[in-house]
Amino acid sequence: MAVFIELREEDAIAACRAWNLGKLLAVEPTAEGIENSNYFLSTERRGERREWVLTLGAGDFPSVMLTTLVRLDAAGLPVPVPLRHRSGARSGQIAGAPALIAPRFPGSHPHRPRVDQCAAIGRFLARMHRVTIGVSGPDHPRDEAWLAERAGLHAPRLGALGKQRLADALNVLEAATRRPEWAGLPAGLVHGDLFRDNALFDETGLRAVIDFHHTARAPLLFDLAVVANDWCSRVDGRFDGDRLQGLLRGYARLRPLSREECWMWPVMTLLAALRFWLARLDVPRKPPQEMARILDWRLREGLPLSPALTANPSAGS
Repeated sequence: MAVFIELREEDAIAACRAWNLGKLLAVEPTAEGIENSNYFLSTERRGERREWVLTLGAGDFPSVMLTTLVRLDAAGLPVPVPLRHRSGARSGQIAGAPALIAPRFPGSHPHRPRVDQCAAIGRFLARMHRVTIGVSGPDHPRDEAWLAERAGLHAPRLGALGKQRLADALNVLEAATRRPEWAGLPAGLVHGDLFRDNALFDETGLRAVIDFHHTARAPLLFDLAVVANDWCSRVDGRFDGDRLQGLLRGYARLRPLSREECWMWPVMTLLAALRFWLARLDVPRKPPQEMARILDWRLREGLPLSPALTANPSAGS
């Protein structure tokens, strides 16, 4: 149970009043959540029963997250836009913590994604990246300084294999980031954490993408690499070719990759794996070994993408 801030029944009732949701029928903690506490609320108002998600944050919710959700919703993308509090803001205070309430979407997380689900997530990402062009936001916090700090912290605790993995990955990144192709990667707002447990599907297809708490500016390719590592990897860490091609083709049909992005693809999948491996070593609520296996294979699979994914070599935004 992923709860770090306890919600009493009287707090849930207060939330229903503050967000004008009507009568509270039921409240239960969710199983998801790494940094925030999430609860499902069932309410009734004027004879209509509704389902909501109440999120209690460890800190204030980023304004870029709220701006992004509103913009994506206006463009017709399936995202949970927080309701307005009685104050008019999209957040409030419940149980002494910053709080958001958003509609609960139907569906379940894809444990073993199908090719069509990978393609659907690729299309969502491409649409998100196009819709948020021009939206400002903070730079991704897990930058070179963060990598160096976390590597210095964890290296002494790793065994010989882990130390070699870390050294090899950092060497590849150091060489790649000096190249002009790296500087030429198109950048913009990324979801930053689009793992399978942040998407909901049912028999009709993709119903929602959730948890935009890591939204920040970064190379757009990073989003695609995070998804590829989680959605398109086999248990041993190797890419599943069919799922990977479904993801990439779904994305590239709406936003063709630039030549720089095709060449830097293997480096970006390595960077994504390295960041999440180190993050899981920090807080192992998800197994670090899973990301370590993926990182090992990304170090072996250093091949650029096919030029077929580039409809226009200069496209990238």
